[in-house]
Amino acid sequence: MKTIVLIAVRMKSSRLPKKAIVDIEGKSLIEHLIDRLKSCRVPDKIVLCTSTHPDDEILADIAKRKGIGCFRGSEEDVLERFIQAAKNENADVIVRVTGDNPLTDPVYLDKAVIHHLKTDAEYTFIEGLPRGTECEVMSTKALEKCRKMALNPELSEYMTLYFKASNLFKTEKIVAEPNVKRPKYRLTVDTPEDLKLIREIFKKLYTGDSSFPLSDVVKLLDENPSLVNINAHLRPKKVKMEFVDKKMKIVEMNNHAQS
Repeated sequence: MKTIVLIAVRMKSSRLPKKAIVDIEGKSLIEHLIDRLKSCRVPDKIVLCTSTHPDDEILADIAKRKGIGCFRGSEEDVLERFIQAAKNENADVIVRVTGDNPLTDPVYLDKAVIHHLKTDAEYTFIEGLPRGTECEVMSTKALEKCRKMALNPELSEYMTLYFKASNLFKTEKIVAEPNVKRPKYRLTVDTPEDLKLIREIFKKLYTGDSSFPLSDVVKLLDENPSLVNINAHLRPKKVKMEFVDKKMKIVEMNNHAQS
């Protein structure tokens, strides 16, 4: 089965414009992410998945320069963009990585894919890693099933909530080992405070190789609470889970009616 990593990224951002290309120790955020993903051993290919908006041309150029694939599709409907990217690559399995997570962990990404394939799951996630270091694995067929549910395009960025909100999919999870199990640590980049923390981490750990171990990051934060406090007050965006739950109940009712 062909497995690809899809990096969902755009230049547009409400709280931190053009964050994908901000400088971190002489290299853009998205380039650090790509270089970390290149150390993965299981996926067959890495594809930068962006939109057809002219502003995203710079991201396509970066993908070409870094020697990875690039797919451009719908600007707002991320689910449709992913489905078309998967079809374009004839991929059976997709690893979803977001472009604002420069510390995505390649070790756990490989573990997640292996577990996903071994269990014949439709959706696999990681529990317990610092926020912004995890990934999600899903089958292309499962994404197409989501599309048939008429997922609101406005919520398609949060497509995987549909996997977690129902029993219509075979879902698996792997749990982080104790040495890196720090779910309260926030290592995504969505605000200036997030970027400040990430820059501090790279300043201390980056020596030319972006794929330094996640355990080193956790150790640094464990030993320096002042770093954790830079963005500890921030909370994840609230998503309309009520809408998702309601939508899933309707889908489940229709499913039972047809069975």
